[in-house]
Amino acid sequence: MGIFKKPKYQETETDKAIKRQIAEEEKQRIATEKKMKERKKRIAKGMVGSRSMFSKAGGQGFYDEDGAI
Repeated sequence: MGIFKKPKYQETETDKAIKRQIAEEEKQRIATEKKMKERKKRIAKGMVGSRSMFSKAGGQGFYDEDGAI
């Protein structure tokens, strides 16, 4: 009877590497989406952009992410 059983699937190193790469790409995609959402909110508030009251001519700006002005 043992000759008719299929062997159990064993992950190879390549399969593990592919899974790690997919997980890393997913993390990166989520982080990018989060940054874009945050930027969109800040643009809507008027904190970012050429006509923002938090920016100087030439795009230098004085608004700092740390909260220190």
